[in-house]
Amino acid sequence: MMKQIIFLSCSLFLCLALQLFAEGKLNVAVIVCEENDEIHYLAYQNVPPFIEQLGKENNWNVTVLASPKFADFPSFEILDKTDVVVFYARRIGLPKEQMERLKKYVAESGKGLVAIRTACHGFAPRGLPANCADWKEFDKEVLGGNYHGHGHNDIGSEVWNVKEQEKSPILKDVQPAVWHSVGSVYFNDPIADDATVYQYAASSEKGRMPLTWTRMHGKTRVAFTALGHKTDFKVPAYKALIRNLVEWAGEKK
Repeated sequence: MMKQIIFLSCSLFLCLALQLFAEGKLNVAVIVCEENDEIHYLAYQNVPPFIEQLGKENNWNVTVLASPKFADFPSFEILDKTDVVVFYARRIGLPKEQMERLKKYVAESGKGLVAIRTACHGFAPRGLPANCADWKEFDKEVLGGNYHGHGHNDIGSEVWNVKEQEKSPILKDVQPAVWHSVGSVYFNDPIADDATVYQYAASSEKGRMPLTWTRMHGKTRVAFTALGHKTDFKVPAYKALIRNLVEWAGEKK
């Protein structure tokens, strides 16, 4: 069985060659781009090596896609052949034809989508380049979220697994079950009624917030986690979580 995954992230832009999609392996394509990367999540430095290491450990083929232009990715047609899109972006627009291709994938493919951290406002740019499109409804329509800001950056987040879901494959090896993330709490409640929550984060301002969940968007398997601060990539529990979300989203039914 051939599985293919696209990872959409957001950072400085770097052109890397496309690897071959090999039979029997999980193929991961990383698209890198982020607004004001040095201030925020250092996606360019953290995301590609993080996914590449996951690839080595889980027998995936990892490809990095990037662009020298703002949110204009080469080889975007690869979505037509992929099984899972892993998306990590922050306030970008896409060229209209690329946005339409992504919307078609989400609406019609019946495949998988994993969205991370800033993906909940990934297509809500502050200003839009000519011939580009945004997708401000992506959070509510697809992810089932409701992002409306975040907590104090200097407090971070207390993260804990939902006890009732501890035997779920989503939480396999996600230990310890309680830990502290340097990343601020995302305010995203209420989320869709059909979402299954696996992790919460504690907010001193607004109390408990849903942190990691899955849902179906039509036939598309959708997973989201608000974890993804640059320090989270070094936490074993986070590494296991992303692996599990990707493999769940890539299951064939």
